[in-house]
Amino acid sequence: MLNVKLISPLPQLKSKLPAGFIFVSAMIVAIASAAVIYQLNQITEKSGEARLLLTQLKEQASRLNSLEWEAISKGKIDENLTEELAENKETTETIIEEIRQLEQQENLENLWDLYTSYQTVMNNSLELVAQKKITEAKEMSTFQIDEVFDELYAEIERLEEKYTEEHQQTRKLADIETTFALIMAAFVIGILSYKYSQRLLNKNEQLKVTLIDLQKTQNQLIQQEKMAALGQLIAGIAHEINNPLGAIQASANNSEKALKEVLDEIPNLHQRLSCQAEESLFQLITQSLENTPSIASQETRALKRKITAQLKEHDIENARYIANLLADMGVPETPDLWLPLVKSQHGEWAIEFAYNLTSSFANNQIILRAVERSSKTIFALKSYARFQDNGQKELIKVVNGLETVLEIYHNQLKRNIDVIRDYQDVPEIWGYPDELIQVWTNLVHNAIQAMESGGTLTITTYQEENGIQVSIKDTGAGIPSEQLPKIFDAFFTTKSAGEGSGLGLHICKKIIDKHQGAIKVDSQPGNTVFYIGLPVGSH
Repeated sequence: MLNVKLISPLPQLKSKLPAGFIFVSAMIVAIASAAVIYQLNQITEKSGEARLLLTQLKEQASRLNSLEWEAISKGKIDENLTEELAENKETTETIIEEIRQLEQQENLENLWDLYTSYQTVMNNSLELVAQKKITEAKEMSTFQIDEVFDELYAEIERLEEKYTEEHQQTRKLADIETTFALIMAAFVIGILSYKYSQRLLNKNEQLKVTLIDLQKTQNQLIQQEKMAALGQLIAGIAHEINNPLGAIQASANNSEKALKEVLDEIPNLHQRLSCQAEESLFQLITQSLENTPSIASQETRALKRKITAQLKEHDIENARYIANLLADMGVPETPDLWLPLVKSQHGEWAIEFAYNLTSSFANNQIILRAVERSSKTIFALKSYARFQDNGQKELIKVVNGLETVLEIYHNQLKRNIDVIRDYQDVPEIWGYPDELIQVWTNLVHNAIQAMESGGTLTITTYQEENGIQVSIKDTGAGIPSEQLPKIFDAFFTTKSAGEGSGLGLHICKKIIDKHQGAIKVDSQPGNTVFYIGLPVGSH
């Protein structure tokens, strides 16, 4: 009989709220937080887009002003100038159309008025040049056009500052909301841990009362074995949760740093790179994102050495540093894609820009995998800790229960044990899912203990004439032949004192008997197999 006293870190939380209610409430808060964070990120993205468009418009206005003065200085609008003016107008109209798609158009009314005025006086000035009225065109440019241009330029800078401030504010709010969500998650996990600890305590207290009746004692022992296994798994479960959380935090910090550097350098993109270099840059980024390889460290080092040698052949400065960036991006070994870009005037800057963008994508993939890993662990733990008290059979998929147990023991299995899943299509059966999970838990746990130095765990499912068959095989030391007839007896164990109750396999047999199935074992050194036959049954 267990006599466990739990010292709760949250003694004040003695509410009667069920764990399910807390979990649902936490999910609602999490969804709401995610929605808020998403909206803030959308605002941040739109602010950055608006700021970029305004910068482009400012550059186009400056270019147009320069072309106007060039026309005045030449005293005519030749074919080349006409071409440049047409190209400038087309580019400007494209930018204007994109700006008109932005929200909060009321903030842009003054911009439209000034831009319309500037276009009008600029067209008048160019018309005077076309009419050979150079003196009048100069007077108009010196006074009227320059005044309107200065006002337009100042308005664009004011809007840039406004969107920059909005971008910074929404980014801060998103960070605050993210921090709040993480704090809430930690708080809810603490409450759920307390709730489950209370449930464990209650079950242990019930054992003291039910030991009087032999039949009740036998039923309680099944739950006791399950809780004991859960206690052994706590450290592994905590490890399985902490690792993804650490990966999420590190990847989020890396992404934030990389994106900040990218946003800071975006305004310099057109200034530092030619159109051809820009095209090469984005081809390199696209290729890297499509590859997204998972390269082993040894292969990465070999790739870095090869790229470094190629760069040095072309007298590229900081060849080792640039090679590290390219290899981490997962670029192909052939230099045709990235060498022209590296050899350009701002090649190192361009590679750093591409690396920051692609690393943000890679960090996002790490976060998604970590979230998936945590979700699977939590789901498996919930399934394992589920308590079925209605005594009714359910239609179940045996493979789901096996996968739940493998997920719970993931931390122990991943160290030095290979898991082979040989699942054939089998029908659903009527049974008690919680009790069958107890069977899989005992058998998998015994297999892990039998393979302390490593080995292979093979789980097979296939259909038989009257039901299904499950086999669990390990490559451990095996069971001595003289002990095989006794392994299903109550209180028989081959483990040292204090390491086992001798009830695990006995309980497994009782559960399988309850399902009107059969369990048997075949063991020799390096090959121990438990065979479990289960009928499809009926409700």
